[in-house]
Amino acid sequence: MSRKTAVSVFVVLVCWASLVVPASAQHFQQVKGTLASVSAGRNEVFGLDAVSGVWRFNANTSAFAKIKKASLVQVAVGGGTLSQLDEVWGINSVGQTFRFNYTTKTFDSIVGTLSQLAVGVGNQDNCHPYEVWGVNSGGSVFRFDYCTNAFVATSGSLAQVATGGGDVWGFNSSGNIFHFSFATQTFGQVGGGFIQITVGVNDVWGLNPNINAFRYDPATGDFNISQGFVHQIAAGGDGVWLLDTSDNIWRFDSSREAFVEVTGPFKNISVGSGAGVFAVNSSGAVFTFVRP
Repeated sequence: MSRKTAVSVFVVLVCWASLVVPASAQHFQQVKGTLASVSAGRNEVFGLDAVSGVWRFNANTSAFAKIKKASLVQVAVGGGTLSQLDEVWGINSVGQTFRFNYTTKTFDSIVGTLSQLAVGVGNQDNCHPYEVWGVNSGGSVFRFDYCTNAFVATSGSLAQVATGGGDVWGFNSSGNIFHFSFATQTFGQVGGGFIQITVGVNDVWGLNPNINAFRYDPATGDFNISQGFVHQIAAGGDGVWLLDTSDNIWRFDSSREAFVEVTGPFKNISVGSGAGVFAVNSSGAVFTFVRP
């Protein structure tokens, strides 16, 4: 399978200009907290500050409260449904892996040394009520088994793994894209090359080295260009969002099949699956999206 490559820069520029749609009824509202990044799930939102402190959002007070004695460089939230809480996982500065304990409100150490984590809903079997995946610094890929309470090595070599809607994707150190098959328990290559990948409820998006965003078409098996001049793209149950290279923020409007600009600017964004959309600006101020 290969993605379409014959896309001219002129078409990208014209498409970008045509997507500017007034969105005065939509806006981001500031919440209490100063963070470097955020991660949103169905009901939970966690954030990291500039010195690796970990914070949890309280929707009742619209503020972030610090988690005592927690120090992480990455936090991943997701997998929550009507019948189960979000899972919250993290990695510290030396790659040690941690899982949030709702009872003690602390992070418990889990055996495993990883460089990147992804957490999402699981629907395959009783041992995987969540899809929790990780990669280590050598590119080895692991999936957490809740029956054995341990990470299990899988086939393949990846630099980044992403999960959403029970689906798992990733790319390797060369940017080659892979899709996990639960039937064969292997990663199969898909045409294209990415430096970012995100998996929503029903769709997969990626960003290539030329800062163009692509959307996967399951009917053709191709990634088709959707937007240019992109800095970050994120997807979840609360939609598909991107930041352009000027840190302006855009929301994908499925009724128009187009991105609509929303007031910004921001330096990073996290899209939940019920908890909402959160963003951080260059000063560390945190905002959440308010729908009309």
